[in-house]
Amino acid sequence: MKKTNTRGNRHAAVTAMVCAMACCLTLLSGCGGGKRTTAPSAGTATSASSSATAKDGTVFTGYYAQQIKRTYDDAHQSLTKKILKDSKITDEEFNELSEHFSDCAKQQGVDVTFDSQGGMQTTYPAGMSQSDGDSAVAQCDEDNDFTSMSILHDSMKSNPKNEDPAVPLLQCLKKNGLAEQSMTVDDYKAIVSDENKDKDVFGKYFDESAPGYDAAKAKLYEACQTNS
Repeated sequence: MKKTNTRGNRHAAVTAMVCAMACCLTLLSGCGGGKRTTAPSAGTATSASSSATAKDGTVFTGYYAQQIKRTYDDAHQSLTKKILKDSKITDEEFNELSEHFSDCAKQQGVDVTFDSQGGMQTTYPAGMSQSDGDSAVAQCDEDNDFTSMSILHDSMKSNPKNEDPAVPLLQCLKKNGLAEQSMTVDDYKAIVSDENKDKDVFGKYFDESAPGYDAAKAKLYEACQTNS
């Protein structure tokens, strides 16, 4: 049995200006009235470099200092902390982390491979149910900080100066099939600035009571909000 998942440039949150005009300071603190998590840097994206200090005293610098700090503080894997120490994630370092993730899955009998476009394919052995396979991959993902690191790595590459978070966020949503490919940044901002439109378009990804709520896609949607 095979399942293909796409790992994209998942990023988070529109600028504070958009939400402030609507109803709140940050996109994810209640504008839509649904169940969402707070985006780490909603309303703080800027072209100016900054610094942030982790719980253990490690200091991070650069455009993504705040996001790196959060990922570092929340890390389950020591390798994650080692990689983030210098406020960077090289391709080689991310590949090493990816290998840890795939090795973990392999120990559960699941084969994880990546293509040149960042897509991920998981192959489950005969006799393993879809739910069991998904659970195994999800646990390895969490244990190795794979999703949070892939989001941060992709975001730092695609948006190195951490400018207008709506741009990489929309890229993330599109790449994961959570937004229409024709949607523009202005369209997106208009939607999330209107509570009713936000619920109509994205409610099924953050409001468990919404018609058509999709738990699996909700996790991807939340992941897109994690490292803005």
